[in-house]
Amino acid sequence: MITASVSHAGTIREDNQDYLLVDRKLCLAVLADGSGADGRVAAENIANAVLARINEIGPITSSHENAYRLNEAIELAVKNADQNGVMASSLSIAVLWANRGVLAAVARGSCALASAAENWSLKKNSEFSRPVQPGQSFILCSEGIAAAAPVEKLRAFAGAIEEKGPPDLLDLQQQLETLSTDLAQNYDGDDRSVVMVFLENSDISAGQPHEIELFEHYNKEYTIPLWAPIAAAAGAAASTFFALYKLRKHLPRINFRR
Repeated sequence: MITASVSHAGTIREDNQDYLLVDRKLCLAVLADGSGADGRVAAENIANAVLARINEIGPITSSHENAYRLNEAIELAVKNADQNGVMASSLSIAVLWANRGVLAAVARGSCALASAAENWSLKKNSEFSRPVQPGQSFILCSEGIAAAAPVEKLRAFAGAIEEKGPPDLLDLQQQLETLSTDLAQNYDGDDRSVVMVFLENSDISAGQPHEIELFEHYNKEYTIPLWAPIAAAAGAAASTFFALYKLRKHLPRINFRR
């Protein structure tokens, strides 16, 4: 998975409340757009919580469950953040995850997704699941980009990159910087963040578990402490000896007849 991203603070506030996270090993990209006083903290907490959850359940998630598990990870992250006093309910997020040959993507709130399959139209509050195809590219963006990007400009930008094939990372980074700067002329109030993902051949097998991975997962989930069976055996032995002690006065009375 080839990825490049840019993020710039808007003119409304000094701090950038967007948080970007990419894990190439998991084939996961997250863009969280915070709001309010805790916006930056909430965005960072949610993005990392989603990453942790996907890392935990990835080895035992079948491909047809990807979209469901991705939504579940987001909901759990928001719920836990709210319970810990970080107001995350109003946070917007876009997430893309490739696992076992199937790519799932979710956009909530003001964040948006775009892909060639939708002719590069920015989709908010949407989700999709489709087979991984090398050469596909996707865009995740925050409100600042979604509000400023004309569909025609985004289509021309992404289409040109996709047509060339696998992009050079440095070149892709520079092109995203140029796009962000150009879009700022249309609207520069909100934070502008964008992640572009380009799928490779290796992404088809991303998330395929090896036997050792499954063993380690189940061992972690269902193992018991070493002292537990020892304690149980000791307890059973003690109970047996106590029962024999109570029966000792009756033992001479027992006659074995042929």
